[in-house]
Amino acid sequence: MSLPWRARAALLVCCGTLFLGVLDGTALNLALPSLQRDLRLTTPELQWVATSNALVRASLTLLCGAIADRYGRRRVFRLGLAVFVVGSLLCSVAPDAGWLIASRGLQGAGGALMAPPALALIANLFPDAQRRGRALGTWSATAGVSAACGPLVGGVLVQAAGWRSVFLVGVGGAGLLYLGTRLLPDGRVDGPTRRLDGLGNTLAALVLVGFTFALIDGPSRGWTSGAVLTAVAVALVAAIGYAPAARRRPDPVLDPAHLAVPALRGAVLSAVVAYLALAGFTFVNTFYLQQVRGFSPLETGVLTLPTTVGTLVLANVSGRIVGRRGGRLPATAGHLCFVASMALLAVVVTTDAWLPVLLVGYLLLGAGMGLVNPPATNTAVNSLPGERAGVASAITSASRQIGTNLGVAVLGAVVVSVLAATGQPTDDIARVAAESGDDFTTALRVAYGLVAATAVVTAWATWRLFRPPPARKEVVADADLAAPSTATPVT
Repeated sequence: MSLPWRARAALLVCCGTLFLGVLDGTALNLALPSLQRDLRLTTPELQWVATSNALVRASLTLLCGAIADRYGRRRVFRLGLAVFVVGSLLCSVAPDAGWLIASRGLQGAGGALMAPPALALIANLFPDAQRRGRALGTWSATAGVSAACGPLVGGVLVQAAGWRSVFLVGVGGAGLLYLGTRLLPDGRVDGPTRRLDGLGNTLAALVLVGFTFALIDGPSRGWTSGAVLTAVAVALVAAIGYAPAARRRPDPVLDPAHLAVPALRGAVLSAVVAYLALAGFTFVNTFYLQQVRGFSPLETGVLTLPTTVGTLVLANVSGRIVGRRGGRLPATAGHLCFVASMALLAVVVTTDAWLPVLLVGYLLLGAGMGLVNPPATNTAVNSLPGERAGVASAITSASRQIGTNLGVAVLGAVVVSVLAATGQPTDDIARVAAESGDDFTTALRVAYGLVAATAVVTAWATWRLFRPPPARKEVVADADLAAPSTATPVT
């Protein structure tokens, strides 16, 4: 029996928001050099532009899930879409760094409001298990298609109309989707809902913001500067205070007891490191291809397609393995692909590196993402009781945003620190990459080597922590099951 037209149209609305979010992130990656040049951004400001979306999403995702359960999923979804439109519009007219960073954060808030209720709304639309499975397959396929289209569409937009056009596409598309939200069910939760944990969410956000500030601003301000030390101190105090605060709350935003489950810890670690590798690579590689090698934004988008292809192909393979044998093997293999990719790039990346070898490294990175994503999600969801599966899904989704945030912050800090050690100025990374390609590629080799070493440890930990899922029916996984994140991730 065919699906009712109303359900199909509502599914299109949910998937459309995912498509726009991925497209926005991948296109922005290609625009970073021209954006830095046009707005005269310093390197830390550029990092904040790239990571502010993911930082806000990571800080708010768990809280917004509880808000959606309490106030209605359609209502919160529509609010998130409206916030995303406003944030995109403000980004498109940003005159300076502060405006753009704040607007990107507003986009992230909109994404955080949309993401948690989206899959729950799909479940409301398709109560039949078989139809729900097909709907979720459509959702995951949308993420993959948008990731595949993103580099090409972004390259065309940036090259033809400039970086501001990236955000204007989001404004128009989201505006049209907003008209279709009336087709969505209300999505209210029957019975008692989770209480909001404002204190816990604030403490968790302080941890993320404090460490991110230290990593991004540390190289320019000085690692022992008052601002950096204060940020680290605030983050440490918040981290230490979170567990006692959570024990006193009936519904903490993140129950520390959940992370006592080895499989969930493994899934979180796997997701964080995978997205750290992808986001960090995407951030620095954009400057390598455009500034060091001289490729246009469109050519850069084409050259990075092997990463997307590897993800799409291996995600299907990994999903089948997870269904038959559990997530340990594909997740471990995925991190070994990261080791191979980053080690290869650390050896070969130079100002005139042979492109086919670079493309092999890009393909291996995508293969790692494709292998890691399905087991990270499914292992997390099946590591907690069925009634807490939504919490586990939200935790892994937030982990991806944390990894994305850390990738830009950590690899950016490594590259800037190495450049400073070689005597290069670090306030304009695009100019340094264009004028001192040898020093920039030296910094890239150090950064890629660090990621490769991290992936080795993570592969070992993944093999130890992942456990075969218990013999029970799997529940809905999260939005990024079969598709990569972006440096400014899915909204």
